[in-house]
Amino acid sequence: MEKTAYYKAFVAQTPEDIVQSVFKNGEDVLVAVSLNNGAYLEGVIIDVKQEDNHHKMVCMLSQDEQISFFPAHAITLITVKQPKKMLVELSKGNISRPMPTNDENLSVLQLKRWLHTEKVQLGNQIKELKIDTIPLDALNNRLNLQDVIKALVIAKGEITKDGLGEEAWQGVETIVIKQADRLFLQIEGKALTISIAVDKALPKSLSKILEEKLLEIV
Repeated sequence: MEKTAYYKAFVAQTPEDIVQSVFKNGEDVLVAVSLNNGAYLEGVIIDVKQEDNHHKMVCMLSQDEQISFFPAHAITLITVKQPKKMLVELSKGNISRPMPTNDENLSVLQLKRWLHTEKVQLGNQIKELKIDTIPLDALNNRLNLQDVIKALVIAKGEITKDGLGEEAWQGVETIVIKQADRLFLQIEGKALTISIAVDKALPKSLSKILEEKLLEIV
């Protein structure tokens, strides 16, 4: 991801959608809102509540610690003052993860060494872990691939908690991770193929999703 061109991936959204994304972001994000009564507010959204089937109420904390309450539908303009904190949400997943910090790095060689070590966590019977079709030129892709493997290790641990699951997993000897537009798992012979969009934001609770899909096919 080009640090100077991240904004080109942003997608137009309604003010209410942005309010909800800011609230769910998990860290304080400074925003400015203009309301249809002419009021202008800056601060951090600390709560969003559905008042009824039609209206959402917003609670905002200003930088001088004043609290404001207003309906989300009254917002005529919202400005995200710290967009780098919300790259995934503002791009609707076209940017796969938050911008890496300067000290966050994972070279292709480091990734391959890590994969060689991590393969043991997937079972002694696993002979190959193939990633040939994954574009590894971008750091975000390498970090996402690492997260996919971590999620797979967790999912494998869950399905092999009993004898039946362990026996079924022993039938998998090759794991292939493929770049694809959507998440799809299949087993052919002794090969498990996981197709996933590594260049997009990964699904939340990926380990749980993989566990459920593995239970359907192993």
